[in-house]
Amino acid sequence: MPRAGIKHKGHSEVLTFEEILKLVNVFVSLGIKKIRLTGGEPLVRKNLLHLVELLSGIDGIEELSLTTNGITLPSCAEDLRRAGVKRINISLDTLDRARFESITGSDCIDQVFCGIQKSKKAGFSSIKLNTVIMRGINDTEIIDFVKFALSNGLVLRFIEFMKSTPLWREDRHVPLKEIMDICAGRFNLKKTENVGPGPAGYYEVEGGGVIGFIKTDENNCANCNRLRLTSTGELKACLYETGGLSLREPLRRGVADAGIAELIAEKMNAKTCVDYRNFESAKDYMCSVGG
Repeated sequence: MPRAGIKHKGHSEVLTFEEILKLVNVFVSLGIKKIRLTGGEPLVRKNLLHLVELLSGIDGIEELSLTTNGITLPSCAEDLRRAGVKRINISLDTLDRARFESITGSDCIDQVFCGIQKSKKAGFSSIKLNTVIMRGINDTEIIDFVKFALSNGLVLRFIEFMKSTPLWREDRHVPLKEIMDICAGRFNLKKTENVGPGPAGYYEVEGGGVIGFIKTDENNCANCNRLRLTSTGELKACLYETGGLSLREPLRRGVADAGIAELIAEKMNAKTCVDYRNFESAKDYMCSVGG
């Protein structure tokens, strides 16, 4: 997030729970079976637990998951699990207190560590730790992250610093192969099957544990089966999109479900592959788009 913050959306710009449910039911009619609540930070949404309960009750939804920065997990991990969240991803880019405050602007790393423990007790079917490695920021912590994940029974995923943010800097980029080589130099890694859907390649660590690696690669587009609905009702087929198809506008005009389904289908059929090699940094901050 930029230090100056971001412009907040007006209340009327944000989808209501009723509108979200209506759109999700249309997506389900088109074959969507899995939903991930992400952000920014989804746990700042007022009454989110109620939304989780409503979504988990929709016939046809097989899995409801959530991505969070973990800061508020200590007080709601068990409630999220009871409400219907099955899998949880926690974003954490450092294990060092001072570095955490430098990266995030807050001194909340203890809450994140507590949230991890609370999540383990809550009984989620999967807890993954998402870590973006940046040169000169946290590239000295790669082995520490592996040890932390293994000792806590977490699936660790290293993610290449992507050009999907105006904060992108070429000198901060650490190639995924370099990260993998550092891990392989300390641990015995064996390629394994993917742990759930998504672009990560996974490796078993000798002695127990799994590490995933997510590379910025044009092949991700060919394998991607995801759509993103923003809090303001924009449908995006890719993180790199600077704009999206507004579903809020036709929804509020009273367009029937069949008409909205046609708009979604057209968007899906128009999805194209992105040439990451020549792509300029995105104009939207990830705290606005989500992970």
